[in-house]
Amino acid sequence: MKSRKKRDAIHFGWAFLAGLGAGTTLGMLMAPKSGAELRNELGDYARQSYEQGRDRVQPVVDQARQKIQPAIERARERVHPLMEDVTQSVDSVMAQASSVRDRVVERAGKIKDGRTSTSARLLVVLNEWPHERLIEIDGIGPVLASKIIQHRPYQSEQQLIELRELPPSAIESLRKAA
Repeated sequence: MKSRKKRDAIHFGWAFLAGLGAGTTLGMLMAPKSGAELRNELGDYARQSYEQGRDRVQPVVDQARQKIQPAIERARERVHPLMEDVTQSVDSVMAQASSVRDRVVERAGKIKDGRTSTSARLLVVLNEWPHERLIEIDGIGPVLASKIIQHRPYQSEQQLIELRELPPSAIESLRKAA
């Protein structure tokens, strides 16, 4: 049995190779063109197809551009004034920030020199110290610091007293810190 299967497999292999050889020979004899000619022809066909597709699509692209361009121009006309407004607003805020910075630097210099009154130094503490620094004052905790910040800016010490948000002991602690 084994030898019959082996013999059939060998016959099948030889038959396959013979068929492959015959097919190749017939293909070469009957082929209208060589491989190089066929590849060149296929390349030419691909280029022509690409150019035809491009020529068909280009008018659609041009038409879409013509329809979209006015909308783009209208959007630019609407956005441009808004951008100018934003630029002016940013410039204004920057100028105000610069002014505030200059005042803070000036006040800080006066405080160092001892040329300001206790009331003016108290206003600096109330209006400019951050939450973290306020809670470092003895008698001012996170809640009182938040109340101080919530009512900024203060124009005078009297305004702080009139609000009645802080107990007198906290106001006295603020004066000492100033």
